[in-house]
Order: sequence, then C-alpha cells, then structure tokens
Amino acid sequence: MVDTVRNLARVKRMKKLTLTAILFWSFTASPFAASLLVNPGFEDPITYDGAPFVGSWEGFSGGGASSSNSTLFPHTGAQSLGLSIASTINTFAGAFQDVPGLVSGTEYSLSGWHATTSNPLNLGVEIRIEWRNSLSNSEVSRTQNYAPVPLAAYSLFSMTGLIPAGADTARVVYAVQSFSTNPLGNGDVFVDDASFVVPEPSTMALFGLGALALMAARRQRI
Repeated sequence: MVDTVRNLARVKRMKKLTLTAILFWSFTASPFAASLLVNPGFEDPITYDGAPFVGSWEGFSGGGASSSNSTLFPHTGAQSLGLSIASTINTFAGAFQDVPGLVSGTEYSLSGWHATTSNPLNLGVEIRIEWRNSLSNSEVSRTQNYAPVPLAAYSLFSMTGLIPAGADTARVVYAVQSFSTNPLGNGDVFVDDASFVVPEPSTMALFGLGALALMAARRQRI
C-alpha cells in the first residue's frame, strides 16, 4: 500500500515536470522573437538615397514600376510596403535592407506577410537573402530565389539560409517582376511585418527539460 502511494506521487511529479517542460517550449517557440530588421512594419519611410543600406529599407524599381510606403492595405499598423509593376515586360520593384554583424555558419530565417489585389498569376515574386562581406563590400553567395504566390488575403512567407564563411552581412530582398517574353498584367503586392531572426532552438529546449524531468524523477526514487 505504501509503495502504491509512493508510485502515484512519483507519477504526479513526473506529470508536473513534463507540463513545465511543455510550457517552457511553448514560450521559446514563440514566432515573435525580436527581428534584426529595422522598420519591419514599414511604418517609417523607405529610402532611395543609396548606400549604406543598414538601418532602413532601400526601394528600387524600373520600367514604369514603383516601390513605396502604402496606407492602402496594411497587415498591421498604418502602412505596408506597396509594390506595383506595369503591364510591360522587364518591369520590377522591390525593397532591401542590410543586416550586419552576423556570424558565419549560423542559420537565419526571413519571414513576413504579403498579399495582392491583382491576379496572382500576373506576378513574379522573388524573395532571397544575399550574403555579403562588409569589408570588401562584395557578395559572397546568395540563396535561391523563393517565389511564393501572394493571395488576396495576407499570407505568411518564410525561408531560411545558412550564412557562409567569409560573410558577415545579410541583404534581405523582396521584389516583384515581369521578366517574361510576354507582357504581364498590372500587379500590386503589399508586404508587411517582415522578420529576420536566428530560429530559436525550441525543440532542443523541450528535450533538455524532458531530460531534467526524468533525472528529477529518478532522484525521487532513490
């Protein structure tokens, strides 16, 4: 009888420790980690003044396209990034920002929200991370272009990349383009709430706390 009571008590302690581990994992897995980007919600004006590209979004466009802050369709806040391409080939628009002081061999995640008020088939989205060396002011390598299709309602996009040796800066780029042999229709895309972070080791935290729970339960049995 005494052994049964003790076993029940140990089971209760195990459940409490496991619950604590799960709750801790829930917090560490939060998608709201502080972004390394400046002005992630495009509430402040984007710039067109050239280098340096640290501390603000730099807009670019060509062929009758435009890139600017927009109050028409924000995801949160009062503004978003508004990109518009014309109904001719070889038009493009976008914005980018440099994030310095990164560590080679580390994985980083770029994410955000985008939507379109146009036919998604008319839009060519290009999202990428360009890994750069700040001393030589040169590109070391880049990720492949990520081309998710924006929808009428805001949807989340996300990609990860491993910064290579020799790089210490990430240039994060979001662009739309009509690089095609045939003219595409007019296209408008809105981007908001961008984020560039080191993915949090939430799974490892959960496993670590699970191990601690087992060790604590074992001590209770001794």
